[in-house]
Amino acid sequence: MAVTRRSTRTSTAQAANYAELSSETDGRKPLGRQGTRSKRARDEQGGIEVEKPPRKKAAQITSARPASPKPRKTATIPTPVSGTNRDAEGNQEIYWLLKAEPLPRYENGVNVAFSIDDLQACKDPEPWTGVRNPQARNNMQAMRKGDLGFFYHSNAKPSGVAGILRVVKEAEVDETAFDPKDPYYDPKSDKEKPKWYCVSVEFVQKFDEVVDLHTIKSYAGKGQPLEGMQLVTNSRLSVSRVTKDEWKFILDLAAGKNQEKSATNGA
Repeated sequence: MAVTRRSTRTSTAQAANYAELSSETDGRKPLGRQGTRSKRARDEQGGIEVEKPPRKKAAQITSARPASPKPRKTATIPTPVSGTNRDAEGNQEIYWLLKAEPLPRYENGVNVAFSIDDLQACKDPEPWTGVRNPQARNNMQAMRKGDLGFFYHSNAKPSGVAGILRVVKEAEVDETAFDPKDPYYDPKSDKEKPKWYCVSVEFVQKFDEVVDLHTIKSYAGKGQPLEGMQLVTNSRLSVSRVTKDEWKFILDLAAGKNQEKSATNGA
């Protein structure tokens, strides 16, 4: 799901140098109705008496017990041990991945495009508004100030992880849900009982090259490092969880791409 951005941006914003990122740093196809046509048999005797063959004994029909459906495998959702999302040594337990669309797309007459470059240009923390999926909302409500996450370019060329952001303000009511002019206005939202929330984030780092989805999926096979990554197992989710191992692995992929690029350029 894309998100709406209305921040004031400056093109001269500079990103701080973060050297230790790895350690701290919605259709099922409906089933067709299979009607069974019963054939009607009739004897056309033309007034002539026809000797009927002896009636065959009806075969005993035994209804086979339907096979029990195989239990569906459900991916384990990474969950922090503590409410602070920090282990005993103060390191982040669960990381995050937030999707936005960098290419122009219009909702309710508003361009909802937002890229990591747009985030870098923001002078103030950017509210991650417009999320209208309960699971994605729950993920944002689990975020803690200082948490790091991946900025993911969705519906892009290519789609993939473009860099890193940081949560600077924990979840609060998403007021855009009450605005009829907002691209993601929800007429069922009630200010007395709000159901949509958003965090505010800031820019941390942009990767030299996007770690594209194709590369990520190539490491998501059975027994591979990204096998259970929520980005892959629940691809429609706009805000997902990332384990510490998945976080480090993707950082390594980003670093490997950067090294290859440097070698190509003779650096």
